[in-house]
Amino acid sequence: MTFGKQICRLVLWSLAWWGLFLQGPLAFSHECEETSSLAQPLATKNENPNLDQVIRNLAQSSMREQNFHETYTSHMLTTPSQKEGTLVFHPPALLEKHVRLPTEESFIINGDSLLYENPSREISQTFSLHEYPALATLIEGLRSLFNGDKESLQKFFVVSMKGTPEAWELNLSPITPTEEEGVNCIRLTGRQAHLQTISIQETNGDRSDLQLDPQVP
Repeated sequence: MTFGKQICRLVLWSLAWWGLFLQGPLAFSHECEETSSLAQPLATKNENPNLDQVIRNLAQSSMREQNFHETYTSHMLTTPSQKEGTLVFHPPALLEKHVRLPTEESFIINGDSLLYENPSREISQTFSLHEYPALATLIEGLRSLFNGDKESLQKFFVVSMKGTPEAWELNLSPITPTEEEGVNCIRLTGRQAHLQTISIQETNGDRSDLQLDPQVP
């Protein structure tokens, strides 16, 4: 595996709400596993006024910044991995994840480039998203979500919703099956305009769960 693909694998493990895939063909189920914490999804996702309202609420005209606590569970780890740091979104296209603990590292996606920095290993390297089409697709889809662009979002994900705009759960399943190891489902929960949790379920059974603190003023 090239260094670039190793970094992209780190992004999948660590970036959470921007996800990515690696290599080889795969057929996605287009379905997230059911949960029972909220009401059942409405029948027609394309004509769901609650979904429209949640996406409008999530749209930010100014910077979004939230501290996170992440638990990553993998079949390759004997115990779950824990990380803490800050997620930042500068509309319309700048996405950042800064890990403070246990090791400092940063993932900065600006336009079509990804910058990875790890001071302890003296690494600072930039990658083009054009080299990783599936990563680029997922990032554009999630940018669409946080820019309030439902039409663009549904070009990249099958979107379903549970609950109401006051207490909601969004399930995003990638539409295009292009990768051997990747994301099966992204689940976001929140209340009104406040994003509270992000979960990424990988196709190999690994899982990343983020708890988000209230948005930094």
